[in-house]
Amino acid sequence: MAQILLLPFLFLNVVGSFLLVSHTCNDIGSIREGKNYVYNLRTNSLIHISAYSTKKIDGKNGKEIVSVNGESIDDNINQFDRDALIARAGLLRLNILKQQIELQKLERKIECCTDGSNGLLESPLTTGFRILKRTGMTFMASSNVLLRKIQRVRDKKGRSNKKYKSVGEYMVSQTAVGARIVSALVQHPNRLVQLVDPDTPSLVAHVPAIYARLDKLEPHVASILENVLNNRRHLASVEPYLDGILDRFDDIEPHLPWIMKNIDILAPYCGLLLKHMDELLLYASANEDEGDSEYALAEQLLPYLEYYVSRLDLVGPHLPLLRPHLPKLLKFNRIAIVTPHIDRLFSQGYLNLGISANLDIVIFWFGWALRVPFLPRLFFAIPGSTKIVSFVASKFPKRIVRGYCSGVSCTLNNDYGSNWNKLSTPTE
Repeated sequence: MAQILLLPFLFLNVVGSFLLVSHTCNDIGSIREGKNYVYNLRTNSLIHISAYSTKKIDGKNGKEIVSVNGESIDDNINQFDRDALIARAGLLRLNILKQQIELQKLERKIECCTDGSNGLLESPLTTGFRILKRTGMTFMASSNVLLRKIQRVRDKKGRSNKKYKSVGEYMVSQTAVGARIVSALVQHPNRLVQLVDPDTPSLVAHVPAIYARLDKLEPHVASILENVLNNRRHLASVEPYLDGILDRFDDIEPHLPWIMKNIDILAPYCGLLLKHMDELLLYASANEDEGDSEYALAEQLLPYLEYYVSRLDLVGPHLPLLRPHLPKLLKFNRIAIVTPHIDRLFSQGYLNLGISANLDIVIFWFGWALRVPFLPRLFFAIPGSTKIVSFVASKFPKRIVRGYCSGVSCTLNNDYGSNWNKLSTPTE
């Protein structure tokens, strides 16, 4: 009986939350940048709240009073529909709970893939041995990073390794850098607080690899602590690939400030991006004609990262060939039109690279078609549309597009696809 009586109240809460969302969406055109609005169910209107509220101290009792638009919130709190706000907060809590449950399931699957466990409940002894085995494997991989670095120093391979006269000098230098980093942490207690992260203990097994790169890491310690640790929960995504990152750190380090700036977008895809790093590094810098800043092209490609990152095995062989044509793809937002059809366009992977190598030819002759509404969707729905594009790319005249460079083409040997996506350790 009590449950039946509660049904009207639950219905009102659901209706209130629906009205809050729908009315806000209907009036979105009137919402200006830098302003906040709260919907009032009683007056059926959006109440504007300035983003710049003021605070003052009551002289009588010393209580802080917050004023919005010159009115005290304490005196006018009734004008905001409290029930609607509570309903909206309840929906947000429910979504957060669902996401947490999904995250826990994914983490259990990751543990199964990493350790070979069956995902069922284990005894504490079995769990301890499994964690110990995983830590030992990580420590061995991390030690190999240090050993490879020492070997390159001994052989004086790479410009950064020729400055050391011996391996002993390199070890002394790294130890001195480590001491400076620890000293800087002690002098800035706020950085020590940023070390508080649930996944910080996982870094212990990576100490050898971190030690091998201390000289490169030193200028970026503050940024790494603030953006990766600091309870930002990015370390859980980065840590499984940390040894590979540090092994290729000479290539990554010049771009680290930009990576830290966009870490919220890049961190979840760390492993996939690292696997295809050589191809992606071609897009890490722009010429003067391509943008105002070094990362002008990369900034424009970030919105498409989530779509392409799961297709890098398919698109990866084409990335070096597409790089010269990227400005033409970005012009008139052509990339947004082509992206939904990328699976059909590059369905043959590295077996057919003619389209990507001659994409400028296709854009010159039929780029106008991409701007006709619904025409690209209709074209790629036709069976054999990829063969038509391939024919245009290889057979249509090139002299009018490339001038005297029309005879220049990209030459790739027949085994290009056998090792293009295998992570290799370069000599610095």
